[in-house]
Amino acid sequence: MTSPRRTTRHAVSLLIAVGVGVTLAACGDSTESAPADSSTQPQPSSPAATSAAPAAVDYDIARVDSVKDAFPAGFNPQAEPAKTLSQADIDGSGINAFTGAQVDPPQCRALIIPPYAEPSVGAQAAGIRGEGDQGNIDVVALKLPQPIKATPVPAGCDQVKLSGSPEASGTAQPVPAPAIAGVTTSAAKLTVDSGDDPDYVYSAALDDRTTVVVMGGTDPDLNPEQVMSDLLVKAVAAVRGQ
Repeated sequence: MTSPRRTTRHAVSLLIAVGVGVTLAACGDSTESAPADSSTQPQPSSPAATSAAPAAVDYDIARVDSVKDAFPAGFNPQAEPAKTLSQADIDGSGINAFTGAQVDPPQCRALIIPPYAEPSVGAQAAGIRGEGDQGNIDVVALKLPQPIKATPVPAGCDQVKLSGSPEASGTAQPVPAPAIAGVTTSAAKLTVDSGDDPDYVYSAALDDRTTVVVMGGTDPDLNPEQVMSDLLVKAVAAVRGQ
């Protein structure tokens, strides 16, 4: 049986936002960014390592489906194949509640939706939705049509207010994100006025076109921050082919 607090998450769904069924709550200011290195492992500082730019990597976002076995018991994860987003996908999604929300302070919009995690026409998306009595968790991999550099959320975004619709009215605040070598990570907690338990979003920019997002919420006894942090690490590794 799905509790009333779970229904609020369907209205803020990113894979619904991208046409394949996943929850978007908010995105994070608490960025714990690894060194800006496009390789899997940190590279030593040496003339050989810095003399040439690394080759671009073409990540396969469809590999994100391999993390379905990492979901908590009872979530019944279902993988969705990659698709290219249309304007209709975005217009008919819950993401509009957040893109149109009033944010205070206004410069903290990137805490709610980081530019590198916002779906756009022509973006490719693949993901997994896991849903059960104890919550729902969604994992999405995005490949953007145009490069967007991952940058930190501006200062002063430790407590952000949202308003504009019942689905996007509440507060957002940063939470610790996992450090992943060569990846910019961030995380946030969103408390919606109409809901009980908070939602979370953990995001990782693998490069300027490839992003992984883990989002949703669980009952507190499952330790949702740890669950989603672990899923982000595993999803990044999967997209990297590790």
